[in-house]
Amino acid sequence: MIRSCVIMDTPRNQQDIDLLAELVSIDTTSALSNRPAIDLVCSRLRGADIELIRMPVHDGKENLVAIAGELDGSRRGLVLAGHLDCVPAGEGWASPAHLLEERAGRLHARGSCDMKGFDAMAINLILEASSRPLTNPLVLILTCDEEVGGLGAKALSESWPSDRLLPSATIIGEPTSMQVVRMHKGFLKLRLVVEGENGHTGNHTIGHNAIAPLGRAIMRLQKIRDELLALRTPVSRAFGPLPSPVLSLVGVAGGEAWNMTPDRSQLDLGLRLLPDQHPAQWVDRLRCELASSLEGERWSLELVNETPSLMTSSECPLHEAACRLAGQVGDVGVSYGTDGPWLQRMGLDCVVVGPGDIAVAHQPDEYMPVEEYAEGRRFMEMLIEEFCA
Repeated sequence: MIRSCVIMDTPRNQQDIDLLAELVSIDTTSALSNRPAIDLVCSRLRGADIELIRMPVHDGKENLVAIAGELDGSRRGLVLAGHLDCVPAGEGWASPAHLLEERAGRLHARGSCDMKGFDAMAINLILEASSRPLTNPLVLILTCDEEVGGLGAKALSESWPSDRLLPSATIIGEPTSMQVVRMHKGFLKLRLVVEGENGHTGNHTIGHNAIAPLGRAIMRLQKIRDELLALRTPVSRAFGPLPSPVLSLVGVAGGEAWNMTPDRSQLDLGLRLLPDQHPAQWVDRLRCELASSLEGERWSLELVNETPSLMTSSECPLHEAACRLAGQVGDVGVSYGTDGPWLQRMGLDCVVVGPGDIAVAHQPDEYMPVEEYAEGRRFMEMLIEEFCA
């Protein structure tokens, strides 16, 4: 149900809003199965001239690939890619988080911006395209678990049949306020563990405190953080006010009781690197820096998860076409991750562009602007006409 929703300027815009209302009503928090949402999409597309491929990933999660037209191996055509999972709704909403509500020209609900708004539009676009002759295919990819590290897209890149070449031109419809983005930072999740020995805190000669050395490590990491904030690379200018890599301390754990010397401590780190920086080199650098601060200690630094960076050529035909249609001159980079790097491993040229502002994603009262939503549809229609019709 849509509460107090305005009527858009065309029936197709309204159809996008209606489907968006259905999608946001399904809680696809990453901890839950996304199969109810996949079922909804398949019911919408079933019966049309569209090939539907459901690909199980894990724990009740699936990816969906829908194909209108024929894959002839030429790589011509267009892919529209999105993810169905969302972050938890949390508190502080002015209206129910899973009920689409229009207020002052904004469509509020968890996922309306990031990124079920684009998903609903893309589903309807491939349905419409399937009813008319296509010179080149239009493909829809919907993944799971993007919000927890692109796990669905990674699984797709590893399991998609190598003899079924998808169109190389790929739009990832994350909210960019309709800016055309060809690069984003990578994100490394790292965990530092220091080992000690249990003892009684009443006797300092027994045991070895694992928390105290962590303090030295934190001081060194904060110095590295400041150094990174001053660092610039050839692509920094594309990232506007966020031109540097960023190191963040995001979690600390250790100790069991007031009267026990802690035998283990843990520090979680996040490192966002520019796309022309090499992750392995920076992990090695962190290990070297920590070695001097933790000399004589038993410690380890583990790479827990990596969302690779994205860098698509500025001369890629899709990037040139998207910039021309958007009236954009110059490169734009963003500091959040997408499924793009994993899809690139399938030979896809990925450009990120979609309606909505990333600043309201993951926030209470997340919203999609009504006018920009209609603008996004017109933009995608023009791309489909150029690459598929």
